[in-house]
Amino acid sequence: MKKMACNIFFSLIVMTGVALAETASKKDNKSVWREDFKTMPAEWVTKLKPGTKPAEFSVTQASGSENGCLNMKADNASATFMIKLKTIDLHKTPILRWRWRVTTFPKGADGRNSKKDDQAIGIYVSHGGFLNQHSIAYRWETETPVKSEGTSSYAAGVVKVKWICLRNKNDGEGKTFFIEERNVAEDFKNAFGYIPDKIGVGVSCNSQYTESQAVAQLDWIELLPKESGNHP
Repeated sequence: MKKMACNIFFSLIVMTGVALAETASKKDNKSVWREDFKTMPAEWVTKLKPGTKPAEFSVTQASGSENGCLNMKADNASATFMIKLKTIDLHKTPILRWRWRVTTFPKGADGRNSKKDDQAIGIYVSHGGFLNQHSIAYRWETETPVKSEGTSSYAAGVVKVKWICLRNKNDGEGKTFFIEERNVAEDFKNAFGYIPDKIGVGVSCNSQYTESQAVAQLDWIELLPKESGNHP
């Protein structure tokens, strides 16, 4: 009888441990975010630039993509496709990873020149509101040298951007997707002196300054804990 009672007690402990582990796992998953673009995501919205023709965003099945991808096209146009992530904590998930490619570069675009400041694709992580907004931008430029960095401001200085050129036209125009990884929390702190508590993630496509065409695809994008990434 005592042996049976011990077995029952042991089983309850094991079951409780499993339940707690599953609960912890589900809780941890809340701090991990990923968008695969298998279908057009309902939570994302398109932010337009006043007085400028809007760029187009759609989900498509493209060669080289894993499940489908976000296609963006700007014909002398500009727009940002974005989502607000209210439950993400960059202290827990500081690693931003994504898979992207450019199929048409805006001609002669250069982020160092405000009159040519177009990119076929840029990944933005932002914090703030209408009166004060900070953004980190990871850009695939045309002429701008890789590893170049700079600052820009928009909307009469309300929006302040620290941009980093990860790739340019020398990385090719066409079929190849590249996977990128950045510690966005660290980049944000280096740029603005703090790690934001609430963020938005955006994908931009611009060609209005060069009056040309830009086309790019984003296969997926995610935020992960530091120990999950292949970073230094």
